[in-house]
Amino acid sequence: MLAAALASTVAPAGAYEVARDFDSDRTALAVVHPDGRWSGSEDALEPRPALSLAKLYLGYWVLYNGTEEDKDLVEEMIALSRDDYAQRLDRKYPQAIGEIADDFDLQDTARYGAWGRTETSAYDVATFIASILWDPRAEPLLDGMRQMQEKARDGFDQLFGAATLDRVEGMKTGWSDDQESQTGSVAFGEIGDDVWVVAALTWGDAEENTADVKKGVNQVDDLAALKLRLRRGISGWQPGDGLPVKFTPLDLG
Repeated sequence: MLAAALASTVAPAGAYEVARDFDSDRTALAVVHPDGRWSGSEDALEPRPALSLAKLYLGYWVLYNGTEEDKDLVEEMIALSRDDYAQRLDRKYPQAIGEIADDFDLQDTARYGAWGRTETSAYDVATFIASILWDPRAEPLLDGMRQMQEKARDGFDQLFGAATLDRVEGMKTGWSDDQESQTGSVAFGEIGDDVWVVAALTWGDAEENTADVKKGVNQVDDLAALKLRLRRGISGWQPGDGLPVKFTPLDLG
């Protein structure tokens, strides 16, 4: 459980949200809570390259539908961001990412011929992770996020962006082949009794992803005021406001 993993520290009362004054075309930000609250930047719903965050969708499908041998690849595919495993699974199960997008109503997510050409939004990837945090079949994937190594299989430093926030329990990052033009990060954790997922998709390198997460994600101490603001609904929405999140019920049979 999340609380057990963080029991060794005294977490302050508070919650993460996207700063209402965050204004950057470079990075799309979203903070999603499993109870339906969320906040996002102006580009939170914009489809952008999913990069290695697409492995989260692929891995989850495999845990439900793949062979036992293939399921055994998921944790390391996430922890070390192994492209070879992703390529193997994507070739065998080309329908996987699309089916996950449909099942979770990820309207900004689509695979264009291969896992590495998948697009998603900050909102979609954060919503997806928030939806599976208590799914027992997702444990190998979540364990891969919890055990993500400092260096990826290709030697890239994975610890950037949302992974640098306080009280992170699990994380996944991604980067373009040139390692600087596009980056993405998603992380989940708990502050007090508030569970959160933060996602950031950047037209830029890892340092820029981190800088925008630090600038654009605030910790708010007044939880009551935050929840009221995030539940005002769709009417009058503006960047930084919240919208209700629809979660797909899971069939664990």
